[in-house]
Amino acid sequence: MKPTDDLSPSRKSGRGDGIPASERSLAVLRTADDAAWREALSEVAEHDFHHLAGYHRVAEQRGEGSAALFVYRSAGYTIALPLLLREVDPTDPGGLRDATSVYGYAGPVASHREIPVAVIDSFQRALREEFERRHVVAVFSRLHPLIDQRELLTGLGEIRPIGLTVSVDLEQSLDEQWAGYSKKCRRIIRRAADAGVVCTPDYAGVHREEWAAMYAATMERVGAASTYRYDEGYFDLLLTELGSVLHLFVASIGSTVVAAGLYSLCRGITQAHLGAFRAEYAAISPVRLLDDTARRWAAASGARVFHLGGGVGGREDSLFQYKAGFSDRRHEFTTWQWIVDEITYDRLCRERDGQAGSREVDSAYFPAYRRVVETALQSRTPET
Repeated sequence: MKPTDDLSPSRKSGRGDGIPASERSLAVLRTADDAAWREALSEVAEHDFHHLAGYHRVAEQRGEGSAALFVYRSAGYTIALPLLLREVDPTDPGGLRDATSVYGYAGPVASHREIPVAVIDSFQRALREEFERRHVVAVFSRLHPLIDQRELLTGLGEIRPIGLTVSVDLEQSLDEQWAGYSKKCRRIIRRAADAGVVCTPDYAGVHREEWAAMYAATMERVGAASTYRYDEGYFDLLLTELGSVLHLFVASIGSTVVAAGLYSLCRGITQAHLGAFRAEYAAISPVRLLDDTARRWAAASGARVFHLGGGVGGREDSLFQYKAGFSDRRHEFTTWQWIVDEITYDRLCRERDGQAGSREVDSAYFPAYRRVVETALQSRTPET
């Protein structure tokens, strides 16, 4: 029997956990269910822009999968998990599926910082039943370094450490935040300011086209994978879908824009999302002053944390060292990998590349049966 594509608004689920059936339900929402999606997120203690329906619509329009928010409610508690469902064989849309997360930091979010074991058990049982019903073979998700998600997932597959990320504590005073910068970072920021670099938010999106061209040139210069080659249409879509959550900042010398970046503000969390600069101005490092300006703007806007991310692939590379100059505060970046149907997973691995033990590949890639055709996609990380 093939999986149904019915993403019904609510269905009772869970057994054997002591929670009455009338007090538990699993809703599976599409991005078109905007009001219900917002309502579910309004019930959780914390989330980021990566969890929003609008951000998942962007992923859908880029062909990354069919977005769904799995919302479990039980005994006054709510757990919500956003994922992108994909056909294993695109020519068979009613067949096997797997699931992945959007680009960035996603994973489950909950209404309380501590959830009773019985509720977690019931949530996990309901999730497994729903995935089996839809013939989901495997699940992969990047988790959020600032949100505690481990307890919600323990017992379902494996949580793997990838590397460290960097953040600035915005609940400190501005002077304390600045003092937390390395001497080198402070010196370069001052040098950029002395060179005449001025950073401002571009709320009207006047420089959207210029920003898109600059970003494309930067990705070409660094030899980025095709999955990072966003065009102007992507940025227009992103800014339109996320509205007041995402902001474009530009760094200029006179009338020349020398750097630009996107920064989010969602539920007290500011993320440095995507940045780029003109190669001829690399020596004065305008992006550092841009990040510093966004940090001060975030603090003034009531954010509690400015998250810069980490290095490429979780490595402590030059990108990580750049970010580490802003703070000595670190967070663990992890991924969640769950083989729901082990027999089918192993069969797919054998069929794709003849390796029965494919599940033991480098943790940077999951599910293993997709690595032949999607290595660039799954090796990407949200820090670049």
